[in-house]
Amino acid sequence: MNIDKIKGIAVVSLDEGLKLGTIDHALYDPTTLELRAIQVTGEGRTFIIPWGLITTIGADAVMVANSQATQTTTQGGTLGNLVDRKTLQRLKVVDAAGTLVGTLSDLESDQTTGAVLHITVSKGGFLGRFGETTVIDAAATRGIGTNIVTVADTGTVAAGPELHAATP
Repeated sequence: MNIDKIKGIAVVSLDEGLKLGTIDHALYDPTTLELRAIQVTGEGRTFIIPWGLITTIGADAVMVANSQATQTTTQGGTLGNLVDRKTLQRLKVVDAAGTLVGTLSDLESDQTTGAVLHITVSKGGFLGRFGETTVIDAAATRGIGTNIVTVADTGTVAAGPELHAATP
C-alpha cells in the first residue's frame, strides 16, 4: 500500500459518526520500518491513531471504531519514538558486500499489518529523475541503524525474486 494515497483524506469514527480530522502523514518504527500509526489533524489539535486501530481504509475515508482510537504521543512512550517517512528517506542503504545501493526513497507496507513489504532505493540522477531505482524485498533487509540500512548482497539477491531493478 502506498501511504501517499491516503494523505489528506478524512478519518471518521464509526460509532459517533464524526470526522475526527485528516491524515497528515504516516509514522514508522525506525528500528523495523514497520508502519505503526497515522498522524491526524482536526479541530486545532494533532493526534495519532495506531495502525492496528484502523478498521477500514476506503477511497474517501479511513475508518476507526470510535474517537477513543486517538492518542497523544509521549516521548519515550510506545508511540513516542515513531518517525515520519521523510526521516527514513535520509537512510543510506548498503549491501553485504559493502556497496552503497543508494538512499531509501520509499516504503511499501502491508495494508492490514503495517509490516514493510518492500523498500525502494534511489541512486544518482538529478531532482529525482534519471537515476537508478531498486526495489528490495523486506526479507533481504539485514539491519536497520540510525543512519544506514543493510541488505543482502545485491549481486546474490538480484538473481532471485527479492530484488527488482526498475527504471523511473
